[in-house]
Amino acid sequence: MTLTDLLKSGLGDESVAQRAAGIEFRQRLEPPFGQLTMPPVYEAPLEIHPRSIDGTVHDVIELDSVGSSANRLEERLLDEHRAERYGLPLATTTIAAGEHEFVITTLEAPHRLMDAWIRLSELPGSDQAFEDSDQGREISLASPGALDPILETSAHDLLFGTWDSHRTGPSGQVRVARSLTTTVLGLRPREVRTIAARRDPLNLGEAKDVKAPKGLKLSEQGLSSIPPQRRRPGVSIDEALFVGFLSFASLRRLRFQRYDNVEARVLLALLALHAITLRVGEGWSLRSECDLIPTADLQILVRTAGSSGAESLPAAPEEVAGAFADARQSTAINDRSVHLVGGSRLTPLVQRALEKESTSG
Repeated sequence: MTLTDLLKSGLGDESVAQRAAGIEFRQRLEPPFGQLTMPPVYEAPLEIHPRSIDGTVHDVIELDSVGSSANRLEERLLDEHRAERYGLPLATTTIAAGEHEFVITTLEAPHRLMDAWIRLSELPGSDQAFEDSDQGREISLASPGALDPILETSAHDLLFGTWDSHRTGPSGQVRVARSLTTTVLGLRPREVRTIAARRDPLNLGEAKDVKAPKGLKLSEQGLSSIPPQRRRPGVSIDEALFVGFLSFASLRRLRFQRYDNVEARVLLALLALHAITLRVGEGWSLRSECDLIPTADLQILVRTAGSSGAESLPAAPEEVAGAFADARQSTAINDRSVHLVGGSRLTPLVQRALEKESTSG
């Protein structure tokens, strides 16, 4: 059975016995030579909590949250888009403010197609917000049984999830749950506190007879030493685990009027597999002092209803990329990508922010 055939069998509308429930992703990682690992920075204390993994409870800490992990997958797809290899619809807006020009796509906007940077932008030559245009209203009227406008404007929203919290159509607010969930867990973490200091190489801040020019404080310019101080705690971990799950039940809720349901779902499933293989190939540098090294290959496991085990799915990156390209061609999405501009609503906001930054600097 080919990769595409397996996806079709699991994503069809007809209920069959022991059909696949989804695909699980795993890769084991570890910090280089036992280095401390820095988790995300929050105001709250480190969140170390128990979690069951393969029937055994471990203390874990999230090194990459579900939301952050999704952003990293989208970054890899954005690379593909910029290299003109992506091939699926998405929306962009360009905001020109003086000498500056900013381009934002739905692969990087926080709320994807429903983000204010997209909704409030305008079609070139129009003074109407995109959300009030014909296509914008069509998107706001989408429903779980007719998601075609979203598929044709920003397809990946249907995989990573989207919510139109600012508009309500006859079927209520457009809400599409994420079908792909990934995260990175640090196993058996122990909190470690360290002390750091910085020494000014010329010791200007410590020379008593050195006077700064009027209005210039050495410390404010970073010219003085920083005394020893406690850093935010890091953790010592035994290993880390990249885990993810592509839910077939979630994908099966997606329905379309202008496309074959199964073909569109298979395309989105292959988009997930493609994003995962790209992400794993990028490596694991999550933030400063949080680099991880793979100790095993990525596992792609098919989970089947009625079975506690999982079947390994060999899927090389080139095979996934080929199947994804074939699915794009067979689904033949009507590409209604929009290329917007900031316009009268957003451009002045950016201009004022830039002016404020230049005066404060």
